[in-house]
This record gives sequence, C-alpha cells and structure tokens, in this order.
Amino acid sequence: MSEPEGRGYRDTPLRSYVLTGGRAAPSGSRVGVDTLLTATPAESPLPATASPQQRALLRVCGGGVLSVAEAAAHLDLPISVVRILVGDLVAAGRLRTHAGAFTDPGLELLKEVLDGLRDL
Repeated sequence: MSEPEGRGYRDTPLRSYVLTGGRAAPSGSRVGVDTLLTATPAESPLPATASPQQRALLRVCGGGVLSVAEAAAHLDLPISVVRILVGDLVAAGRLRTHAGAFTDPGLELLKEVLDGLRDL
C-alpha cells in the first residue's frame, strides 16, 4: 500500500522544535488554524535549504485553497509546526494567506448546539 502524498516522513523522530528551528510562533502576520492558503506561481525553484515539510506544504496547497488545519492533517504534522512553516513560505512569497471565515459563534447558536447534544 502506498503512502498518501505528503506523508512520507510520518515516522520521523524529529521533534517540532527541530522542524521549526526552535521557533514557537510564526513570523510576520497572524496565522490561525482557519487561515486559508493558496500557493503562488513559482518564478524560481525553492532553495536547496527548503525542508521536505515546506516542499510538501507547497505541494498540498498547489491543488487549491486549504486551511492551515487541513494542511496540517494532510501532512500529519502539528498545527503549531505548520503555522510556522506557513509564515516562512509567506515571507518567501510562495504562499498567500486569506482570512478564514470563522467568526465567534453567537449565544443563540451555542444554545442550539447544547440542546442538540442533550437530545442525543
């Protein structure tokens, strides 16, 4: 059985801080789990120093719009790592971010969800 695209390093023993160079937050603008990503057309190849995870992130975002959470799921990486990789690729001009559609739910919606859960 073949590995799904982007999951080739699933069994890597690398810790998150190794993948992010010890950084705990993305550089630049706010990158949330609901931030939408699209790959920008490449005018030049990625530098040789680009990590396999950055290359895989560009591959999965090349097929259309994905949220940071979806990209993390496709890559089987923690969201915190993907947020930092996104920040790096945005700074390099390889990814474009779009504000996510998530807004805080209203009190009425939360009540409906709670009532629905109680009915289960």
